[in-house]
Amino acid sequence: MASLDDPAIARGCPGRQMTELGPVADSYDQLHRIDLLGEARAARGVQEGTYDSTVCAVFQASEVALLNLARLARRTQTCLLADDIPTASRYGQWALGFHRLLRKLGTATFTTRSVFGSAVSDRTATLSISESAGYAAYVDAHQELEDAAKASLLTAAPETTRTAIATKSIDDPLYRVLHGLRIGCHDATKWESDLTAVPIGVSRSTDELISAETLARAVAATELNAATLHGEFVALHQIPEILCAEANDHLEVAIRAIRASALSRAAQHLTVCRTLLAPVVEAQRVMAEHLATGEYHEFRTNLGPASGTHSLSIKQHMFRDLFKHMWNDLEAWLTSLGGSSLEETVRDLDARRHDDPAAWLRHTVVDQAFQLHSAHQQWRHEHLHMPRNCLGSGGTKSMIGIPDGPQAVYKMRDAANAQHSLAAIHRARRTSLANAVPDSPLAKLITDPSSLDSELMRVVGEATREYFPQVQEQSYQPFRSGAAERNP
Repeated sequence: MASLDDPAIARGCPGRQMTELGPVADSYDQLHRIDLLGEARAARGVQEGTYDSTVCAVFQASEVALLNLARLARRTQTCLLADDIPTASRYGQWALGFHRLLRKLGTATFTTRSVFGSAVSDRTATLSISESAGYAAYVDAHQELEDAAKASLLTAAPETTRTAIATKSIDDPLYRVLHGLRIGCHDATKWESDLTAVPIGVSRSTDELISAETLARAVAATELNAATLHGEFVALHQIPEILCAEANDHLEVAIRAIRASALSRAAQHLTVCRTLLAPVVEAQRVMAEHLATGEYHEFRTNLGPASGTHSLSIKQHMFRDLFKHMWNDLEAWLTSLGGSSLEETVRDLDARRHDDPAAWLRHTVVDQAFQLHSAHQQWRHEHLHMPRNCLGSGGTKSMIGIPDGPQAVYKMRDAANAQHSLAAIHRARRTSLANAVPDSPLAKLITDPSSLDSELMRVVGEATREYFPQVQEQSYQPFRSGAAERNP
């Protein structure tokens, strides 16, 4: 397999616009290699929207994370051998982000097994992450990193290393390197145990079931060079793409189950959907915490029109088609229960939830729907970090010409919360959809035009417009899709 750090992989693209770093993406799908992710998904050979498909999706997302951890380990090793401790600490912090993401994926596997119960525990076939090519690549890279760390830190400079561990803190780059390595080692033992001997109903090797070779191509094909964090940026989109496609299937099953009053099935699939969104939210958080404004600017041109938009799976299917059907059908089902009003029905459903098993089940469906929307709200909140941190205020355009990136994302969030059935059910349950408390002392402090947050947003906006003046001249190119509405 070709190295993920081989620039020839990315540069062998005749006919495409190029920069000194490599090709400029023609579209969101091309940037994140949605075609290859789809190919890997189609090759699983399991029924969609099932326990088995969920396990496959989690393992595929884990494979992408492991391939990126292997690359980060190699880069950290190179820095240690060059005595570049500050850069090594930066890559080490990114590695911790991917370890956290793998922890979330391990938890998702456990939750999914628990939701489906003993029916899946009796299966004789199992999947273990240690049997994947990505795991093997990471173990090899980690071993080489450990050897380099021992040679350059423990053997060559034992007293410096001892002093850093014994007396320094996270403001010291060497301490961050050492501390990051030990945290990563401990986290690895947890996600590996959670992703070991997971029951599945298909007797195929792990690499075959997850299409490891195809996923490796998807990761490698997006790499520019080792000087940027473009690859990590892409990975933190590829993992959500894998998981959101799976979550969409479960949400479709849940919608059909609500229509048929198959409430236990609806509750089960809503739970799985929400479970899959937890690592999706975590991926956004990792990017928010680690990707600096200048690091994003380094490769922004190579994102092309992919910057400022989303995929069909997320933009249209998850947040428009299925979102609409979910809440419309939930309202229709609640109305069919015969209350004099939606509010009375919802309040009575919650008040009587302990009266009998049927009452508890009705309550559980509504509860899981609310928890799913909470996950959607968390994603929207975390997603706002990107335009806030990397575009700033003052009318800084996105690469598709959106006049003001952060304001556009705020408006999309507010528009989603204005969906009729969603808002009606929340009103009936007396639950606020507001994402802010604008009159609170803290909110007033943060949003004041003279606040530090506002000033930083202004500085980021000025810098972005200065670095990319040509983007400010672009006209708006809205998301368009010829795909049919996803109608369960």
